Amino acid sequence: MHRSFAPSLSLALATLAALPATAQSWEYGAWRVYAATQDTTEHSSRSCTAITGGDGLPSLSLSVMNLDAGPPDDYPEPTLHESATRGYSTQLQNGQAVGFVFDGQAAFYGIADGYLGADGFAQAVVSPRWQDTINMLLWMKAGQNIDIRTVQPYGAGEQVMQVSLSGFTAAYGKMMDECGFDIEITAPEQ
Repeated sequence: MHRSFAPSLSLALATLAALPATAQSWEYGAWRVYAATQDTTEHSSRSCTAITGGDGLPSLSLSVMNLDAGPPDDYPEPTLHESATRGYSTQLQNGQAVGFVFDGQAAFYGIADGYLGADGFAQAVVSPRWQDTINMLLWMKAGQNIDIRTVQPYGAGEQVMQVSLSGFTAAYGKMMDECGFDIEITAPEQ
């Protein structure tokens, strides 16, 4: 009996071509770092992400790509991601104000972008105002935790996520280094 392996081989090669050429991960305290290199016929690119949370709970992440402008002109934005089970809504609603409170000493704010994903799951994404990104990163390197809460007119709001910053500085440094960027965060001029 003669079997042809050509269809199986071509399927395997197509699958390998669709995967990143190299993917790596590291763990630092409460944070994980993922770096992947994608080769195409036009160029090679490397994406790097530092993330905490997830596994059914909201996550906070930062991402860069070696083709981006990068520091000191552009820093990665800390971004909160929330996803709900099909048929349910996220805790954060579209247009809702969210506060990122650092050790009860500093707060930065963003507005939730709520939407239904292509798969029909409710999603919400929040980043700080672009002008607050550098200061938020500096607080992330110096702080202990972030209490992420909805903003209410006359109250503390509901907690969305409690983020440990244990390992953040190492994770940020690894993420930036893997994508070829300086790990230093230049404080904005006052």
